Amino acid sequence: MDIPVFSVGAKYVDNNGYLMPQYQLYMDQLNQSLNTGLGINGFTVTQATTAQITAREPDAPLGAIWFDTDAAKLKVKTAAGTIETIQSS
Repeated sequence: MDIPVFSVGAKYVDNNGYLMPQYQLYMDQLNQSLNTGLGINGFTVTQATTAQITAREPDAPLGAIWFDTDAAKLKVKTAAGTIETIQSS
């Protein structure tokens, strides 16, 4: 799950100091995303097949990391058009 986009410009809290419904929803979605990716078992990297990683590469920022489920290896984008496999020694 992706981290939700924060909406700027609306009222954050009501007159009693409670979050407005759209910001409560944002916080719920943010916490769910963080709990999915960060938890008691550590940080979870996005899982994808080799084909999915290849398809996502053009839009991914440098340093993006995936767990390639086909190769059972971590992969990282190091340059435009370049995805490298992280090898253990």
